[in-house]
Amino acid sequence: MKIKLRTVFLKSIPYLMSIAGGIVLYTAAIDNAPNPNIRDLIINVSASLLSIPLVFLLYDYTNSRVARQMKKSMAHSLADKLNHIMLNIVLLLRESMGVRSRLTLENLNRMLTMRSPEISRRLNIGPRILNHMNDVHSELDTLLYRNGQDQILTPDQTQILSSLARDLGHLITELKFHHGRQISAKYMEKIMLHVLDWLDVDSVSAITLAQHLTTAQPSGQGTKNKK
Repeated sequence: MKIKLRTVFLKSIPYLMSIAGGIVLYTAAIDNAPNPNIRDLIINVSASLLSIPLVFLLYDYTNSRVARQMKKSMAHSLADKLNHIMLNIVLLLRESMGVRSRLTLENLNRMLTMRSPEISRRLNIGPRILNHMNDVHSELDTLLYRNGQDQILTPDQTQILSSLARDLGHLITELKFHHGRQISAKYMEKIMLHVLDWLDVDSVSAITLAQHLTTAQPSGQGTKNKK
């Protein structure tokens, strides 16, 4: 709170000085001007000094309103993109482990709590799934980069998504170059825990994802939406 008050005070100094200068000049012009022309000139200058704070305050207010509206619009757009990415990740996880159960939030929670031994037993990732994983990873990296510039996500959301992107990248690298089944399963387990964390920290996304799950295509189809 002290920092906010100090910031407001520092921003107010130029406005207060302008108002004080306008008052001093106006008083001096009324009491001490040697002739009407000089008095009128000084009064005009003092009027300008008094109006400057009003102009800048109106500008700051308008700029603040526009910035809030833009940030709100960007937040909605970012949420839509995140839901799209999360849905694709869920579909890829299902296909990678051959999960055939109906797409519901209950079945999703059951899948996301699988542990690495069971994941390793089920794991079957071909070139097509790997390519889709790489595309989703690129989308997530781009989204995190843009958020770093605009600061829309909360710190908790940023941390979860950063960890998700990192472990997804590790999984892709492992599948491409090392082909270690057990290590890949451990990265898959971490990715699923990150998805669970995301659903816990963002209840709106959990509800939206559940709605998308009811309309999503069966496993093996449409793991990446076409634009």
